[in-house]
Amino acid sequence: MSKIAVLNEFSIEAVRDALQKLDDFKKLIVNGLTAFELNELEKIDPVLFEAVAKQIKRERWYPSVGMWMYDDGDMSEEKLIRNVLYSTTYFKEKFDKEYRVFHGAKIYNDAFTQVIYTANFDACVLDSEKETYWLDNAAFTRTLVYSDLEKVDINDIDDEFIKANDFESIEDEVMAVFQNELDLGNVKQPVYTGEATEAEKLLLKAERICVQEGKKAQEEIQNCWISLFMGEDEVATDVAETIIGDAEINEDFIKINSDEVKVVSMKYAEDLSDDVVIRIKETAGKEKAITVMCDAIDAGFRAEILPYELQTFRVNAEGFVEETPISE
Repeated sequence: MSKIAVLNEFSIEAVRDALQKLDDFKKLIVNGLTAFELNELEKIDPVLFEAVAKQIKRERWYPSVGMWMYDDGDMSEEKLIRNVLYSTTYFKEKFDKEYRVFHGAKIYNDAFTQVIYTANFDACVLDSEKETYWLDNAAFTRTLVYSDLEKVDINDIDDEFIKANDFESIEDEVMAVFQNELDLGNVKQPVYTGEATEAEKLLLKAERICVQEGKKAQEEIQNCWISLFMGEDEVATDVAETIIGDAEINEDFIKINSDEVKVVSMKYAEDLSDDVVIRIKETAGKEKAITVMCDAIDAGFRAEILPYELQTFRVNAEGFVEETPISE
């Protein structure tokens, strides 16, 4: 069986050692580094970052795509979505790469399978899981949770071990399993959503205020979300409060003909365009047909929504509406 070589330590020395082994052994493949770690590496050592980037583009280094940075435990839907959004966008923009296997820690949120499905992941590797199974969600989405990886630390293996073994990426091993007919047990994820922090609520309010008032602050707000991932709530709060000022959300700005379908976020698109992204969720466990209207941005559309389903729509400057994945 092929081995999975993983970079477990994020340090300049560890990255250099992994790159040297890639140069010395042409059959070796390395797995590891999140978007956050790569972003930090580029700031610390741009030359070393470019060496890693070259190996990523050559598909000899497979990064840990999925979350901007690992986070374990309770998490609100929108914090989960932004983590996934910024991770997938980073790898697409930096390396022109899209991956099918999500990497993360244990995530307690019933929207998890919906989020990674709509971000175009087919399967996931969660560090805390010890068995392989299908994870089902109340909104009828599911993902393969895969755990049968034989991993070795790239910095602990010597030349003789590398010569004696074959190596492959986590991506290739998991997708080979995913593409087979699998007789696995199903685990039903409970209906649970992590509570948004006060800083997250302020950021969501700031984004809606921006759409209402035609303010553009996408980069500022994205930096605030990344600050939240790092536990820097005060930074995000200060920026959000400055953007909001004395403004309040106009509840009539967007209307849905069902009290059980809620607007969970409304913002300008991350690509700095004038497009508006609207995210809604069914909250009562009922399938229904709805109408969404927002005269101010000339948007009106109908949708079918499943119990507890999240749906994301993108509206351009002409009022054209299309359902869009998490990656927008």
